[in-house]
Amino acid sequence: MARSNYRYPLYRMRHKARFGSMGNRENAMGVNVPGFVDEFTLHYAKVNLTIMQRYGTAGSTLEHSTIIAIRHNEKVKQPMLVKLADGNTYSITNISANNDSYISYDLLTLELNTKGK
Repeated sequence: MARSNYRYPLYRMRHKARFGSMGNRENAMGVNVPGFVDEFTLHYAKVNLTIMQRYGTAGSTLEHSTIIAIRHNEKVKQPMLVKLADGNTYSITNISANNDSYISYDLLTLELNTKGK
């Protein structure tokens, strides 16, 4: 996907994503169980693809992926998991980072994570 210099208005950054990894966490009974361990939370905007972009990804591995925009953050790296507002956990497949100005946005391509649910 081509690099874009879009700016996302604040009202579009209304969703919260939790970034983390799979690890052991302690449940209410004090037992360590494997699961999603969050490290930090960021606001994000959903990115809508155009019709031409949807046709371009048809039949590829990107067909069922989700793209979100976040403010540029050095802590976001691959491999990392993201839990979105819909409750699903996604793995980051691509980070299109942009830190050219003080208001920069990164585009994250996410794929539904089916391992370790």
